[in-house]
Amino acid sequence: MNIKIKKVTWLILILLIVSGASVGYYFFNKGPRDVKSSRGTKITATELYAAFTTDTVAAYKNYSDKILEIAGIVEAVTDNSDHIRVITIKTDLDGAFINCTMEENNQNVEPGVMVNIKGICSGIGEGEPDLGIKGDVYLSRCYLMK
Repeated sequence: MNIKIKKVTWLILILLIVSGASVGYYFFNKGPRDVKSSRGTKITATELYAAFTTDTVAAYKNYSDKILEIAGIVEAVTDNSDHIRVITIKTDLDGAFINCTMEENNQNVEPGVMVNIKGICSGIGEGEPDLGIKGDVYLSRCYLMK
């Protein structure tokens, strides 16, 4: 094999290794997304739930792992087992909700109040069709918008 070809081959190999290491280093140190100051896609709770129940594949493509700003009426405010505030937002369907796990404990939110909440959508839960229990759409790392 020609020495010139060997040099070019080694140079390409070294460039690929350095490029791969640089990309890996960038993603490792990137950190989490800043949900609070990022722009979110505005949608109502009813529209989001309808999107997941009519065409789940398209809804996952359009909304999953994206920052959304949900508008809706609060059904309940609870704390989960990790003592993190969870706000449940009503939809037009009975027993169907948007489940928002909050980053901050908002003491001033009460059931029946209209809110805008921004968070990262993770999709719809399975529910239990045999018992008539609908799956909730889940948002995480949520913030109450003013």
